[in-house]
Amino acid sequence: MKRIYFFMILLVVMLAVTACIPDIVGGSPSGSSEPAPTPQPVEKILSSFNPIQGTNILMAGVISAPVSRDSSFNPLEWINNSGSYSSYSSGTHNYVFFNLDTEEYKRLLPTNEYTIYQTSGFPILQYDPANPDQPAPPVEWWLYGVIKKDTNNDGFFSYEDKLTIGLSDVGGNGYTELVENVDAILGQVYKNNVTLFVMYHADQKNYIAKINPSTREVLTTTEMDLGEDVK
Repeated sequence: MKRIYFFMILLVVMLAVTACIPDIVGGSPSGSSEPAPTPQPVEKILSSFNPIQGTNILMAGVISAPVSRDSSFNPLEWINNSGSYSSYSSGTHNYVFFNLDTEEYKRLLPTNEYTIYQTSGFPILQYDPANPDQPAPPVEWWLYGVIKKDTNNDGFFSYEDKLTIGLSDVGGNGYTELVENVDAILGQVYKNNVTLFVMYHADQKNYIAKINPSTREVLTTTEMDLGEDVK
C-alpha cells in the first residue's frame, strides 16, 4: 500500500514538471515578443489645386485614397471656414505648389512616405471688433508637424508618433526641419517675419523655441521650469 501511494505521488510530481517544461525551455507564450507591425503602403492621389488667398500660388495635397479628388478636399479649407491657419490630418502625405508667375510646380517633401499631421500658416488674422469682417492676411510661412517614422511601433502613423517641426515659405520653398522627436506641439505665436515662437513637449519636458522664419533657424530654445510635478 505504501509503495502504491509512493508511485502515485511520484506520478503527480512528474506530470507537474512536464507541464512546466514548455515555460522553462521555450518561454511562456504570454511573455513572447512579436515583431512590431510594419506600416503598410498607402495608395495616394493628388487632390484638386486651390489658390492661396492673396498670392499667385495654388496648393494641392498628396492624400490617401479613396478620398475624392474634387474640391471637397481643400488643404486651405480651414482658412476659408474659420479664419484660422491650423489644420490636423492623418491622410496628407505631401503638398504640391504651383506658381502662376513662373508656371512651375514643386513638392514640399522629397518623398510621399511621411504624414503631414499638422499645418499652420502665418501671419494669422487678429480679430478687430471694429472690423469683424476683415479678410485674413495672406500666408507668408507654413509651419508643419511631420511624422516620419512609426516611433511607437503600432503599425500606423498617428498623433502618438514623434513629430518633426518644419518650416517653408508660402510656396513651399526652403523647407527646413527645425526640431525633431517632438511629442506634441503646444502652441505657436507669430510676432513678425523674424520671430515665431513654438511651444512643444519632448522627452517629458516643455520647451519654447524662438525661430526666425526668414532664415529658417532656431535662435533659442528655452526649457520651461513648471515644477517637478508637471511633465
